[in-house]
Amino acid sequence: MSFGGAKLSMRNRRNGTLDSTRTLYSSASRSTDLSYSESDLANFIQANFKKRECVFFTKDSKATENVCKCGYAQSQHMEGTQINQSEKWNYKKHTKEFPTDAFGDIQFETLGKKGKYIRLSCDTDAEILYELLTQHWHLKTPNLVISVTGGAKNFALKPRMRKIFSRLIYIAQSKGAWILTGGTHYGLMKYIGEVVRDNTISRSSEENIVAIGVAAWGMVSNRDTLIRNCDAEGYFSAQYPMDDFTRDPLYILDNNHTHLLLVDNGCHGHPTVEAKLRNQLEKYISERTIQDSNYGGKIPIVCFAQGGGKETLKAINTSIKSKIPCVVVEGSGQIADVIASLVEVEDALTSSAVKEKLVRFLPRTVSRLPEEETESWIKWLKEILESSHLLTVIKMEEAGDEIVSNAISYALYKAFSTNEQDKDNWNGQLKLLLEWNQLDLANDEIFTNDRRWESADLQEVMFTALIKDRPKFVRLFLENGLNLRKFLTHDVLTELFSNHFSTLVYRNLQIAKNSYNDALLTFVWKLVANFRRGFRKEDRNGRDEMDIELHDVSPITRHPLQALFIWAILQNKKELSKVIWEQTRGCTLAALGASKLLKTLAKVKNDINAAGESEELANEYETRAVELFTECYSSDEDLAEQLLVYSCEAWGGSNCLELAVEATDQHFIAQPGVQNFLSKQWYGEISRDTKNWKIILCLFIMPLVGCGFVSFRKKPVDKHKKLLWYYVAFFTSPFVVFSWNVVFYIAFLLLFAYVLLMDFHSVPHPPELVLYALVFVLFCDEVRQWYINGVNYFTDLWNVMDTLGLFYFIAGIVFRLHSSNKSSLYSGRVIFCLDYIIFTLRLIHIFTVSRNLGPKIIMLQRMLIDVFFFLFLFAVWMVAFGVARQGILRQNEQRWRWIFRSVIYEPYLAMFGQVPSDVDGTTYDFAHCTFTGNESKPLCVELDEHDLPRFPEWITIPLVCIYMLSTNILLVNLLVAMFGYTVGTVQENNDQVWKFQRYFLVQEYCSRLNIPFPFVVFAYFYMVVKKCFKCCCKEKNMESSVCCEWSIHVGLGSEAAINFRERCLVCISTGRSYSQASGQPMNCPRGSVDEVELPG
Repeated sequence: MSFGGAKLSMRNRRNGTLDSTRTLYSSASRSTDLSYSESDLANFIQANFKKRECVFFTKDSKATENVCKCGYAQSQHMEGTQINQSEKWNYKKHTKEFPTDAFGDIQFETLGKKGKYIRLSCDTDAEILYELLTQHWHLKTPNLVISVTGGAKNFALKPRMRKIFSRLIYIAQSKGAWILTGGTHYGLMKYIGEVVRDNTISRSSEENIVAIGVAAWGMVSNRDTLIRNCDAEGYFSAQYPMDDFTRDPLYILDNNHTHLLLVDNGCHGHPTVEAKLRNQLEKYISERTIQDSNYGGKIPIVCFAQGGGKETLKAINTSIKSKIPCVVVEGSGQIADVIASLVEVEDALTSSAVKEKLVRFLPRTVSRLPEEETESWIKWLKEILESSHLLTVIKMEEAGDEIVSNAISYALYKAFSTNEQDKDNWNGQLKLLLEWNQLDLANDEIFTNDRRWESADLQEVMFTALIKDRPKFVRLFLENGLNLRKFLTHDVLTELFSNHFSTLVYRNLQIAKNSYNDALLTFVWKLVANFRRGFRKEDRNGRDEMDIELHDVSPITRHPLQALFIWAILQNKKELSKVIWEQTRGCTLAALGASKLLKTLAKVKNDINAAGESEELANEYETRAVELFTECYSSDEDLAEQLLVYSCEAWGGSNCLELAVEATDQHFIAQPGVQNFLSKQWYGEISRDTKNWKIILCLFIMPLVGCGFVSFRKKPVDKHKKLLWYYVAFFTSPFVVFSWNVVFYIAFLLLFAYVLLMDFHSVPHPPELVLYALVFVLFCDEVRQWYINGVNYFTDLWNVMDTLGLFYFIAGIVFRLHSSNKSSLYSGRVIFCLDYIIFTLRLIHIFTVSRNLGPKIIMLQRMLIDVFFFLFLFAVWMVAFGVARQGILRQNEQRWRWIFRSVIYEPYLAMFGQVPSDVDGTTYDFAHCTFTGNESKPLCVELDEHDLPRFPEWITIPLVCIYMLSTNILLVNLLVAMFGYTVGTVQENNDQVWKFQRYFLVQEYCSRLNIPFPFVVFAYFYMVVKKCFKCCCKEKNMESSVCCEWSIHVGLGSEAAINFRERCLVCISTGRSYSQASGQPMNCPRGSVDEVELPG
């Protein structure tokens, strides 16, 4: 008989189904085209993994039938099996290895679950087995192995214990761990499998949980279904029945385990034969050296024990001898409670004390044990307790999520720190605690006064803390000597932005840059792209839009902390970014920059939750900026004001005020310190104690300026030029320039109205020529603003209105100068009249500076948005009613003008109470209509054969009633409600909104030339000539005009301001004021915003 035939015959005899009708999974149902990988895997398994068969029949004297001591009947042995009468049966002598015949995929019937399995000899080399798992079954190298033991028989799982197992599975999933169990559908292993199933379903994970079951082949029920057919080639898929209701001493395999290792020693019905191979596999894994391990180059293993009896005790004993730490659940019963109670014993451990605990927790089991076996139990327990540092006990009733995690991490740390080879490996211990986020252990055990840490010692773990988002560890490393500036090399930043930066965030950043064309966004995008390398963007024409490689990387190299802060803030790392923010120079600027970036990114994020998180974090950083600046300002106003205008190239060259405005951080702008600073800029050299009416009076009675009527902040240095200094300081004040411009603009509007109403002739008269000159001055000013602001000029609605007004005026001049054509002259006058409306409405912007009128103007602007939505809804009703009404009343109206009146104009007037009169036949007047359509009257309604209106009044009249009800009642009241909500919203932040809008007016007039209108035209002429002269001379590196950088007048001592900021930040962190911390008196603000209110 051939070897293959012998195997088939032997298998059928053992299962007692030589002629059985059971149909095994046939290879005929599989494709005959086997891939190379399947064939290669099958060849590898058959060459390296064996099964064991008993080749010596040794009759079991205790058995009633002709059964061998291996557990199989004589008829189930191979043909030619020798008879052994005298020797004691031993698997090494009486069994023989053959190539394994059971491996492949296992499909659990009725449940649809699928896993992998293999039958292997109990003497299999652990290294080969590990190779099978990792290289051929493609399991990733584990970061942790959790070996679960105890409770192999059926028992009721307590809710607390299920919660513990659920946390255990979560740890395995999050840490990339393997779970080793017995693999059967009984007791603890069954519940572990159920928890694995529940966690796999409830949690979205990129990788499934790896649950490896190690069971004895001879104890598996229905194992005949796992044996391959003789004609099976390549890989094999077995159909395994789940017979839960069968009363069989054998076990069925658990369907929720992903991999099953079925250990064979040639026996049937002999349990625990898998324990040796399982221990060897655990030991091999624990001793294997791997790179990038957080456990001293090794894979950590922890034994997790609950309940259990003899086999659990032996498993714990073996683990302890192999230096594998063990976590024991107190309260789970049996041997786990025995060990937990013995750990608490402080006195010397005696045999009597151990036996007392055994009798207490296992009375029935101990009473049935022979004395020799009891002594063995006591010996095993003593050996376990000799290495009590490897034991960690948790109480089942107190065990929560954090307790389970802490217990495992503490057990691993104790095992690592007490190992002779690794007890001085501080870096490895720190990596372990960092991996498990055990800050308290790191503080208590590692960062003690006994050791001095160098910055280089902490750089590796610092990088790990950053990518794992461990803010508390980052702070701990900084407090213990890590130099963050030395750590943040170009290579480190490149690694962070290249391999640990979200691609989605990068895309959102790119979208935001393209959408808003903002200087800061562009700078940050270039910074990120430079580190990520290789990204290029093409425009719509297919040409390279720009090379994102930063040739000048000086901002990055000089400000690595800001680059790291940007890396953290863009990815919404809330706590980590806060720790880094505290280390940056210019925290106020960084906080406002973060607020701007986050708010802008929130607008382009598709995920509503992510956008909400960005908005929330942006508001937090605005609050931090407010707290920090408030503390600084209450301590030293001058240095605090220097912080406001301090700019940094790492934030695109922007300062705090610019970033706060761009981020719409109204709370920051509304701070008294910021408003007082704006008031200083607004009044210039004029003292803020001067009443506004005095300043306005001096505009008309100028000699009062030199008579001391107006007070100034400074005294003139040169007393001989005292009078000149007073006049220059007065007339260059932005407030004076603003007041003069208001007077000029009102005079301009009066002149414009005079020309339109009283002096508009075919030939322009002197007043009209003066009007043209004044508009030309306005045009020059708008050109200057456009030249300075570039494309951002048109983002301001008022600038758009200015441009529109100038365009209309030029159009009016073009028509008006054709005086020979009266129609053209009239058209020019009409355009001028419309233009006058625009120029008059522009006057509204001037009064935004008023504390009373400013918020009302904001309300009007926002109510215009409400009106737009209202008009959309109203247009739907209006068009629907207008078309239906016109179609019912009249037939074939061909005049578009009258169609527009009937469909749009008349329904619109109906909203204001003008009820249509042509829908009632009794009151219809034919004298006001035309039948032919050749008169300037509406078309008459269609008539019937009696020359009466044909339209049905029972339709037209209710239609008008419904329309009037919908528009005049529903829609109008909806608009009123919308207005009420808008007004209420603005009213809540009335003061804050006004202060924020006030900034723009202050900034506008501080950036202008400090020369009153209309005399500023001479300055413009001088600037143009100077510019042309420089261009002709080809001069380079031209300095920007002082008028464009209004913050330059503040004396900027950046170093002192930054050091001062750091002291204030410490005060905020400790909850003390600066004056309490430094012993210096606190200076109160010299003026409130109420005192610097501008006219209006």
